[in-house]
Amino acid sequence: MSETSVAAPADLAELRAMLSAVAGPINFIGGGTDMLIAGRPMPAVGLLIDLSRIAGMAFICADDGGIRVGGATTVAAIAAHRGIATRLPALAEAAAQCGSVQIRNRATIGGNIANAAPAADLVPVLVAAKARLGCIGRDGASRELAICDYAPDRGFLIAEVILPRDGLLPRSAFVKLGPRLDLSISRLNIALLAEFQDGRFGDVRIAAGALGPRPRRLRIAEAALAGRKLEHATLRDFLAALAADVDAAIPGRNSQAYKRRAISGLGLDLIAQAVGLSPRDQLFEDVVQ
Repeated sequence: MSETSVAAPADLAELRAMLSAVAGPINFIGGGTDMLIAGRPMPAVGLLIDLSRIAGMAFICADDGGIRVGGATTVAAIAAHRGIATRLPALAEAAAQCGSVQIRNRATIGGNIANAAPAADLVPVLVAAKARLGCIGRDGASRELAICDYAPDRGFLIAEVILPRDGLLPRSAFVKLGPRLDLSISRLNIALLAEFQDGRFGDVRIAAGALGPRPRRLRIAEAALAGRKLEHATLRDFLAALAADVDAAIPGRNSQAYKRRAISGLGLDLIAQAVGLSPRDQLFEDVVQ
């Protein structure tokens, strides 16, 4: 192909047939926010496949098992979905804080993942929830990958995001730090999923974005909370662990000192949100004094 051509398959069967038949470069566009708003250039050659009209690519299923979200589902739909708000509040919160109203109405969950931005808001929640991706390869065949194994240069289309039941924990929260309240690209964002009963944490999973090229689990901070009672000593150990996670993620970076300080405040807000307390509760105020 010497120039770009555009195709808009009507359903997944047509899409699979198209993928297996085309030999040259293929690019996908869903919401197109990076091209339309951020000014990313259109592909110069190959086939550009419009995903926005494909039946079966935009859906949310949040039943008593896990959660499944179609790759072309908009961020706004995720933010507004009652089932997600009930089963995984952190994902609804991350979606509600992603970009502007206009961006949320166009941007898709598949695009948020495939764009591979270090500060992507939805991805830390998905990493903490042990998400898996239902993908379609260039041969038209289906494959399932753990989200941590996904790389955009492998050529897979994200058809759906799968949140298995055993990856969902009863409590979850998401917080972010940006340069301004609206339209902010995160300088740091954190998601937490946890068991919490009778004032004590059980299993804990934490992931953060903007601490390297892709969101990552904060294993030191997880260990500082897991199995412990919510009290001053636990919170102090948790804040020290968050700083240690920053040091491990970005040693020697110019932003290291800033993010060591910033993550402490975010961390306390994260815990407060997850357990249903105000960050102005005396428990948290005492820790920062």
